[in-house]
Amino acid sequence: MSEIEHIAPLLPDYALGLLTAEEKSLAEAHLAQCPTCRAELRALQASADELALGLKQVSPSPAVKGRLMAEIQRRKTRHAPAQQATAWQKFAELFQSRTAWLGVLAVLLIAVLTAGNVYFWTQSNRAVSQQPTLLRVVAMTGTSSAPQATGAMILSVQGEYGTLVVDHLQALSANQQYQLWLIKDGQRSSGAVFSVSDEGYASVQVKSALPLNQYQSFGVTIEPFGGSPGPTGAKVLSGHL
Repeated sequence: MSEIEHIAPLLPDYALGLLTAEEKSLAEAHLAQCPTCRAELRALQASADELALGLKQVSPSPAVKGRLMAEIQRRKTRHAPAQQATAWQKFAELFQSRTAWLGVLAVLLIAVLTAGNVYFWTQSNRAVSQQPTLLRVVAMTGTSSAPQATGAMILSVQGEYGTLVVDHLQALSANQQYQLWLIKDGQRSSGAVFSVSDEGYASVQVKSALPLNQYQSFGVTIEPFGGSPGPTGAKVLSGHL
């Protein structure tokens, strides 16, 4: 594993204690020397906690609970160590495509919420919403100013919480930052101001006056450090609900 590779696909299962002993040891060794992955782990834990607590609690049907438990078991089985591969081989296979983690992250966040909701069943005999989808993922695509950039807006169903994840953005000078814009009826409001790592990666919690699912589109521009009242620089990412 090279020094710039991160372990984002492993972080949700690490937080839930679902990794095998070998995978946990490898993840902890990487986290000990990688501040980027440590920051992502903290952000993921905070977002997952808020999303789970924001869900309406209702009595579940046996069928819903059965599907959730089956999904958790399937994900545990998926991470069981293969006899024909060493731990290092399995670890390397996770990073054959560095940008593939965006789709994986959305799936693993669903697993985080699923496990959190099962915990509420066992602790208080209260249940999760019967909605089949717990998250909404909005793809963010690069513009002509940053064609290599990729990203995703990950929202709760009701839009109360959201996280922006980006990759392959250019690291900016010290007097510039990226700014996320939330767009509704042509009006733009700021959702986050952030910088990226040297590898072009960042994960940031989104703040908004309205539920995020009420906005029609999202954009990221280059702005002066600390952000601007309105967009002034080049747009590098865009996405639409």
